[in-house]
Amino acid sequence: MLNGRILKNGKILVHALQWYISHSCNLTCNNCSNFNNFAIKGNHTFETYKVQAQQWAEKLHVNDFCIIGGEPFVNNDLDNWLMGMRKLFDAKDFKVVTNGSLLHKYEKQIPKWLDNNIAIEISFHNEKHIEPAFEVIDRVLNKKYERYKVTTPNMIKGVATHIGCEYKEALLIKDDWPAFIINYKMDFMPWGVKEIKDGVFQFYKSDREAAHDACWHNDCPYIYEGNMWKCGTVVGAQAFVDRYNVQQEDKELYKSYRPVNPLSNNLAQQIQGLSHSIEQCKLCPINTGKKENIVLDIKKIMP
Repeated sequence: MLNGRILKNGKILVHALQWYISHSCNLTCNNCSNFNNFAIKGNHTFETYKVQAQQWAEKLHVNDFCIIGGEPFVNNDLDNWLMGMRKLFDAKDFKVVTNGSLLHKYEKQIPKWLDNNIAIEISFHNEKHIEPAFEVIDRVLNKKYERYKVTTPNMIKGVATHIGCEYKEALLIKDDWPAFIINYKMDFMPWGVKEIKDGVFQFYKSDREAAHDACWHNDCPYIYEGNMWKCGTVVGAQAFVDRYNVQQEDKELYKSYRPVNPLSNNLAQQIQGLSHSIEQCKLCPINTGKKENIVLDIKKIMP
């Protein structure tokens, strides 16, 4: 077990940590594991959670730190988030995860991020977003980069990448540092809502341990509203079950989850516990590896 180990400097090791700053997403990808394909909104500001961020930074040693959503580029406070968190966390790999369709929005800020070793991880979900994104990249980097084809999916030149992601290429600058890390993700495994029956959104009914074992992000904690959560699915479900018509027992199960507070006395032990299954895992599918193509040209399903 890696997460939760106390290091010699007294800090608690977390290999990969996602900091969730937005429920909002400009896309509607079916089978989104965070329920961001539904009409759920809400962007967080750095100032609101700066105190909790400082508390976590004092206690954690993070190897792979990600700012994530939703779609982070929808959040108008993204620049403050990235620069503020970069000052607090000295993670070797520090990145913001995006679908790449809104790079132009922060084009002027991107060089500053790169200068502070903040990489941009792009997960393209539609081919129409690729060319416009590379036009922004070419302008930002003045076409001075090496397109490095990733041959080992989870490694870039021998360096481990974001947990669960299979990258296809990296754009290397300054001493082979990957400024942009790219994945062409045109399909998702079945996730989230299984079906809508008589106007009620139905979740999966799985074996808890089997679902956890099959999960691609079963050891990938999220920080949301200042606390640490098991995964992005539990985070996204909090807003989803409040707004949509779901079975009462499922809503109560998702809402019963209690995240880890940075001021907890037994913090390391609680973080270790996040590596194990939780009761909410049974609402997720037992994936068999079957994937479905992402469909983008659809409207978000309203409550």
